[in-house]
Amino acid sequence: MPRAHASTESPKLGPTILQDDLVVDNCMLLVFQPFPMPLPVLHGDRAAHVTRDCLSSSLCVVSESGKEEVKVDVQDATTDEVDFAKLPINEALQILQTTPAGLTSAEHALRLAEYGPNKLPESSRNAVFVFLGYMWNPLAWAMEVAAIISICLLDYADFALIVALLIANSVISYHEEANADNAIKALAAALAPKARVLRDGVLKQIDAVELVPGDVILIAIGNVVPADIKILAEDEDDDDEEVPMQVDQAALTGESLPSKKFSGDVCYSGSAIKQGERHCVVYATGINTFFGRAAALIGQTNNVANLVVVMNRIGGTCLATIGVWILIELAVQFGHYNHSCGAGEEACPTLTNMLVIIVGGIPIAMPTVLSVTLALGAANLAKEGAIVARMSAVEELAGLDILCSDKTGTLTLNKLSVDVSSVMCVSGRPLDYVMKHAALSANTITEEPIDIVLSNSYADKGDLVHYKLTKFVPFNPTDKITIATLLDERTGQKIRVLKGSPQVVLAKAHNKDEIGDQVNNKMIEFANRGFRSLGIAFAEGDGSGGVVTNWEMLALVPMFDPPRHDTAATIANCLKQGIEVKMITGDHLLIGKETAKMLGMGSNMFTSETLIKAKAGNKEALHGFKDLADMCENCNGFAEVFPEHKYEIVEILQNADHVCGMTGDGVNDAPALKKADVGIAVDGATDAARGAADIVLTEPGLSTIVTAVIGARKIFQRMTTYAKYTVSMTFRICFTFGLLTVIYDWYFPTILIVILAVFNDGAMIALAKDRVVASPSPNSWNLKNIFLMGIVYGLYLTLSSWALYQTAVKTSFFADKVGLFSLDDRRTELDAWCERRIAGPDFAKVAESIWGQFPSMPRDYETLGSVSACALGGDTLGYFDILTEYNQCVGFGQDSPAGWLPIEGTPSIMVQCATEQKYVRGSMMRSLLYSQVSISGQALVFVVRTQKWSLADRAGAATYIAFIMAQIGSTLIAAFGFNGYISPRFEVQGGIFSSLSTGNPTPFFHNTVPIALSESRYTASVIGCTSYVIVAWIWSAIWYIPLDIVKWILCWILNDDGFRDQLAYAQDHEHRAHIQPKENELSGAVASTASNPLGRVSLKQPVTDVLDRNSASVVPISRNSAGGVAKVSADPSKALNIARNSLVKKDS
Repeated sequence: MPRAHASTESPKLGPTILQDDLVVDNCMLLVFQPFPMPLPVLHGDRAAHVTRDCLSSSLCVVSESGKEEVKVDVQDATTDEVDFAKLPINEALQILQTTPAGLTSAEHALRLAEYGPNKLPESSRNAVFVFLGYMWNPLAWAMEVAAIISICLLDYADFALIVALLIANSVISYHEEANADNAIKALAAALAPKARVLRDGVLKQIDAVELVPGDVILIAIGNVVPADIKILAEDEDDDDEEVPMQVDQAALTGESLPSKKFSGDVCYSGSAIKQGERHCVVYATGINTFFGRAAALIGQTNNVANLVVVMNRIGGTCLATIGVWILIELAVQFGHYNHSCGAGEEACPTLTNMLVIIVGGIPIAMPTVLSVTLALGAANLAKEGAIVARMSAVEELAGLDILCSDKTGTLTLNKLSVDVSSVMCVSGRPLDYVMKHAALSANTITEEPIDIVLSNSYADKGDLVHYKLTKFVPFNPTDKITIATLLDERTGQKIRVLKGSPQVVLAKAHNKDEIGDQVNNKMIEFANRGFRSLGIAFAEGDGSGGVVTNWEMLALVPMFDPPRHDTAATIANCLKQGIEVKMITGDHLLIGKETAKMLGMGSNMFTSETLIKAKAGNKEALHGFKDLADMCENCNGFAEVFPEHKYEIVEILQNADHVCGMTGDGVNDAPALKKADVGIAVDGATDAARGAADIVLTEPGLSTIVTAVIGARKIFQRMTTYAKYTVSMTFRICFTFGLLTVIYDWYFPTILIVILAVFNDGAMIALAKDRVVASPSPNSWNLKNIFLMGIVYGLYLTLSSWALYQTAVKTSFFADKVGLFSLDDRRTELDAWCERRIAGPDFAKVAESIWGQFPSMPRDYETLGSVSACALGGDTLGYFDILTEYNQCVGFGQDSPAGWLPIEGTPSIMVQCATEQKYVRGSMMRSLLYSQVSISGQALVFVVRTQKWSLADRAGAATYIAFIMAQIGSTLIAAFGFNGYISPRFEVQGGIFSSLSTGNPTPFFHNTVPIALSESRYTASVIGCTSYVIVAWIWSAIWYIPLDIVKWILCWILNDDGFRDQLAYAQDHEHRAHIQPKENELSGAVASTASNPLGRVSLKQPVTDVLDRNSASVVPISRNSAGGVAKVSADPSKALNIARNSLVKKDS
C-alpha cells in the first residue's frame, strides 16, 4: 500500500499508524487520497481529527496550529467523528451549518424533527409491565406462593381471592400513583430547565429540551449547561485580556474546583456556570452529549427513598414471624396431632390452614398504602408550592429540626427600594449625576432586582438612551461587583461604572484613605436602620491599552428590603414545631441583626470571620460557647457569609446530629444545598440551585417552607400509623390463629382471611388521605418503637380473640347468661347434648327403626348411641351409603353385637352426633371470630393514628367511611356465612345432628356434615353466626376502650414522639439515623415523573470514571454523497459506538 511521509525540523513524535495507507511522523500531514475513516493528527501534545468536508480539493494540509487546511472531497456517504474541542470556531460553525446569529424558526423545526428533543431517550414503559411491577416485591412473592399452594390443593376459591387481592392492590397503586404523577408533573412543568437562545436573531427563552445542534445560546452565572456547547469568541475589537468563564464540572468529572473556559473551549451538559456570561453554540444534544452517552451506556440509578428500606425491614420481620409460625404449626399438627394429608380437593386441611398464617400475616397492602401515601402527599406539597425533587426528601423534611434560611426573598419581600433622599454623595457630585450613573451601571436585560430598581430610580430615562452598553461584567459571589462599559454616542466618550459591595467599591477608589471613615460610618448608620448599602464608582475610558484606572467612588446608595408580613408569625410557628430558624445572610452584620429584631428571631449573630476564627481554634471567637458546634447550634445566625461558609455551617450542624435544611438561590449555594439534608431552592432560584436542591419552592417566603415541613410530617404520620397497624395485625393474625391451631387443634378458613385482607387492608388506602395533626417535633423512623408497640397491640388483640374463643367454645356463658344458642364444644357438653338428642322425640323414629333391625339389641339409649353410624342408612339418610363407599360397613347387619357395633375406623352414632355438633358450632364460631378480628383490627387504626384519646381525635371522613363500609360487609358475611362452605370432602348430606344447641334448625346451612373420625371433621367451613355478630361488636367495644390506656403506657415508657418528655426526645433521639447519602444528580436530562418531577438523572460515579475524557467532545458527523458536506449525525447508534469505544478500562 502507498505510504505518505512528511518531515520537518520539528522534533519527531514517533510514527503513529492511522491507516494502512498513512503514516504520520510529525506535526505536518499530507494526504494524497481520500480515506473513509477520520484521520487523527498530532500537533504538539494534542490530537485533532482531520475534517474532510471541502468541496473542491483533493489535498488536505493541517498546520501545527490546526488552522490551515485543504480538505478532501468525499464521494460516498460515510460517518466520521469530529472532536469539537479541537476544532476552530469557524469550522465548528461550518459543520453545524449555523452562524453566530443562530438558527431561524424554520431551521429549528427541521432540526428538531431530525435530532429529536434534547433529553435522553425515554425507556419504554409498557403499561402492563408497570402494572405487573406492583406485584414484584417480597410481600407479593409470599402471596403468590400462597396462591400456588391454593391451586395445588385444588382450593379454587381461595386461589381466585388471593389473585384478586394482588390485582386489587396493583390497580389501586397504579391508579393513585398515576394521578399523583400527573398532578406533580403538571405543577413541575414550570420548573423545566430553560435556555436563552438566539432565534431569528432575537434572544428568546425556551425549554432546554427544544435545543438542537446549531443553536446559539446565552449562558450566564447560575445556569446549568443544557447541552454540549462550544464557547464563541468575544468581540474582535475588544483589546482586554479575555475573562474566562468558571464552570463547575464536578458532577461529570469529579473535579472539586471550577474549570476556566475561554473562547473555543467546550462545556458539557450538566455543568454549572459559576462565573461569566457568553454566547455559545450547541454541538450535541440528548444522547450525543458526553453525559448522555454514559447514561445510555451504563444505565441510570435512582435515589431510592428510605421508605423502601423501612418497608423491607418491616416486611422482613413480618415474613420471619410468619415463617416461625408455619414451622410451629406443621410440627405440632403433623407431629403431635397426627393429622393426615392426601391429594385432592379438601384432602389436606392442615396445609389449607397454613395459608391463614401466610395470607393473613403478610401486609400485602403495605407497599400500596405507603407508596400511595407518599405520592399523594408529594402531590399535595406541590400544590402548596413545594416541588419534591426526590421522594426521600419528604422523610428528611419531616425530620428537619434546624432551618438555615437566607434573608433576602425568604425572610424579606425581595422588593428593593432606594431611599433617594438618604443617598450619600461621596465625591461631592450632585445627586442627579450620581443617580444617573447608578442607572447606567444596570444591565436590565438580565432582570436582576438591583439593576431594575436602580434603573427605575432615575427619572430622566431620555438621557440614558444616548449611552450604549458595550460590555458588561456580571456579578459573581467572589468579586461582589459588576462593571458596565458604556459609549456615549453623542461624544464618543467611553466610561465604566462599577457597582457592588461598598467595602469592595471603597477598596478600588483612588482616594479610599481619605473617604474611608465617612463611608464606613455611613454604612453602619444605614445598617442600623436596616438598609443595605450599595457602592457606586465611575472611571473614564474602557480600561484598555494598559492605562491605570482611577476609580472615583460616587455614592453610597441605601436600599431597603422589608420583611415579609407573615415571617414573624411563621418563625414563631417554627419554634412550636421544634424547628429552629437561623438567618444566614451575606449582608452586613448590623443589617442582619436589625432584620432579626424586626422578626423576633434574636440578635445573637456573628460574622463569617468569627466563624473562621472559631474554627481555627480561637477561644475568644467562640464568645463563651464551649465549642464550634455549640456556637452554631445556639446562635441566631451568621452574617457577611459567603456561599462556602454555608457549606461549613451545614456540615457542623450535621456532625452535631441535626437534620439540617438550607435555603439558597444562587449557583454558589449549590454545594450547601447538596450537602444539607434538605436543600431548598427558593422561588426564583437559578437552574444550578434547583439542580442541587431537594425541594424547589414555587412560592416565595418562609411560610411555604413551614407549610412543606408540616405537610411532610403529616405524610410521615400517615405512614407510621400504617406501619404500626400492619406490624400489629401481622402479630395478631399469626399469634391468634397459630395459638388456636396448636392449642385447640382448630382450623380457620383461608377464604375469611382473604376477605379480611380485602376489607381491612383495602380500607387502609384511606389512610393516605387521613386527617392527621402534624407531630409537634421532628419525625424519624423509630423502628424499635414501631415493632414494640406493634407487638404489644398485636398480643393484646390476640388476647381479646382468645378470650372470646375460650368464653364461647369452652364455657356455656353465652347460653346461660345471654340466652343465645351454645357454641360450647367441650366433649362433656357435646356428649350430654347427644344423649338428650338420641333419647329425644326427634330421634324416636330412627331409634325404632334400628331396634327393629336388631331385635336382640337392648332397648336403652346408651346402647343405641354405641351402634355403628352405618345404622343411620335407610331411604332418607345417606350415612350407610357414604360409609359403605369407604368400606366402613363391612359385616354390618347381623343381629348380634358384632353386627351392630362399629368396626375400627367407623364412628358410632354417639361419635357421629358429637362430630356434627362440633362441626356446626365450630363453623359458626369461625364467623363470630372473623367478625371480632375484623372489627377490632380495623378499629386499631383509630388508636395508633393519634397520641390523644382516639374517640375524641377526629379522623378523616375517608377513614370513617372505609371503616363503616368494610364492617358492613364483614358483619353481613359473619351473620349469614357461606352456607357451610367449604364442604367436607367426606360428607353426608342431610345430617340429623346438625341443628342448633336449642334443637332449632341451623339457619343459612345446607346441612352437609363430615363423617366422624375422618380428616374432614377438621374442614374449616363457615356457617353464619346470626345474632352472635352483636356479641362480636360488644366484645370488640369492651376491649377497645383499654387500648388507649395501653397506648399511653407504651408512649410513656418509650417516650414515643416525645410523649413523656419533648426535650429528652429531642436530645436523645438520633435524628439522623434514617438519612441516606445522596447520589450525584444532574437535572433536566430525562422525562419527569411523580418520583422525579425535575427529570433528574443519577449516575453512581462521575462520567469520566466510565468514559475516557479524551472522547468527551467527540461527536459523530455524517456526509451526503452528493457533495460530501458534513453535519452532526442524528443516528444515536453512532454516539453509542463512540461510548463503547471509549470505555475506561479498569485494572484487573
